[in-house]
Amino acid sequence: MVRLVLVAVLTCILAAPADAADAKYVKIIHVKTGKVLAVDKDSDEAGARAVLAEDNNSKARQWKLEKEGDYYKIINRQSGKVLDVFEEANEAGAPIIVWDSRSQKNDNQLWIWQGSGAERRLKPKSNSLVLDVDDEGRLIQQKSNDKAKSQLWRTVEVKE
Repeated sequence: MVRLVLVAVLTCILAAPADAADAKYVKIIHVKTGKVLAVDKDSDEAGARAVLAEDNNSKARQWKLEKEGDYYKIINRQSGKVLDVFEEANEAGAPIIVWDSRSQKNDNQLWIWQGSGAERRLKPKSNSLVLDVDDEGRLIQQKSNDKAKSQLWRTVEVKE
């Protein structure tokens, strides 16, 4: 019985926010600003920067969370490209882009939710930094800070 309870608790901790778990597509919302995760100028190009933008219901601002082990690939609905840490960088301030999905050597394209509750941090598998936003609304990776609301995200299912 204790083992069953432990498995249930760990499953809840490691899972994506509940409303995203069964959703086909989601909007990933920046808690501090209320803006959504988007691709600069709604570009379909590999290497385009990930940014914050107003929610206009564009498919370029919607994402699919595709489970890979304990991690997720975050796939843009419009382009099919995945959220990626530029050039597999491990330093704070590195840009976040969209890129073609890779099946190998892709730790910089795999993300895990950190924390509990509906508002969490997103961390790439490739390092210990988390998704954050610079002063110009572009996504970067930074050292995790429990007091930084700029590092908190939540998901909302896209209603079709």
